[in-house]
Amino acid sequence: MSVSEFNREERRLLQDQGLETEGPPLLRREERRPPAAAPPRGGFHPRQYLDEVVLELRKVMKPKRAELVNYATVVFFTLAFLMALVYALDYVYSLGASQLFK
Repeated sequence: MSVSEFNREERRLLQDQGLETEGPPLLRREERRPPAAAPPRGGFHPRQYLDEVVLELRKVMKPKRAELVNYATVVFFTLAFLMALVYALDYVYSLGASQLFK
């Protein structure tokens, strides 16, 4: 059996199993993907962009008044706590620096 005969037999067996034999890589026929679609040709259209923005904004869920007040309260107190923490650390470090450089 020559090499070419072996290759023909191997190729026939692969085809019987539903595998591609032409070119790399070997994929099952059902696994082959269609080529990716090319992006549409043409320029930028501001009207189409604005229409798409409006469509996306319609999908946005707006919070209820109670949720909005709750979120704002959490943000306010978190900021107040962080400001107090930074102030306290700054005060302590300034006392330490003034003692160090006296």
